[in-house]
Amino acid sequence: MSKIKITVVKNFSPEEVFSEKFYKPSGKEITKCWLKEGETFISENGNMPEDFCHHAWFGMYPKVTFIRYGGKFEDWTEEGTDYVACPDGIRPVVFKLEKLPEK
Repeated sequence: MSKIKITVVKNFSPEEVFSEKFYKPSGKEITKCWLKEGETFISENGNMPEDFCHHAWFGMYPKVTFIRYGGKFEDWTEEGTDYVACPDGIRPVVFKLEKLPEK
């Protein structure tokens, strides 16, 4: 059973991205994503962790699969490790992916 640890590294607000607040067409302010920096999740057998963001999962799934099956980014990150960003361009979140040792 392969497991990937997903750690929230950085959670950007719209103000950090655009240098100003960002609003929906309704006028409601868009705030940071609900995920907390340092929060961790475990993906088992390539499945989305419970209570995880669907948008973030959609963006990281290819890299989760790549790492699960031994893919490497030589001279870029440590073996079994990579970083990925959520595809939400208004309030992006950066994650660290780590393949956990199999027991």
